[in-house]
Amino acid sequence: MKKYILLALSFSLILCATQISEFKIDGMMCGFGCVDKIKKEIDTIQGVQDYSISFEKSNMIVTYNTELVNDQVIMDKLNSNTTYSCSLKNQKKSNSIISFFKNLF
Repeated sequence: MKKYILLALSFSLILCATQISEFKIDGMMCGFGCVDKIKKEIDTIQGVQDYSISFEKSNMIVTYNTELVNDQVIMDKLNSNTTYSCSLKNQKKSNSIISFFKNLF
């Protein structure tokens, strides 16, 4: 029985994927209030693990669990709850064992 539990746990860890995406944020006018408003919205999204917002670069880099959230959810949240325009800038990388094996073969 312990082997089955260990096997199931290992399999779930393999399938757990972390995604890093970069978003373009248009409309920020300052480095304090605007960034704080975006932080407040991002903090309410379940599955976001880490993020950094740059007023100077007008971008945001978000690390999140793909089982709980995706790029569209993040963009929709910011576009509907703030005055800023959020769009996907480019795909950074996907970090999971499955993507490792896909790239290996």
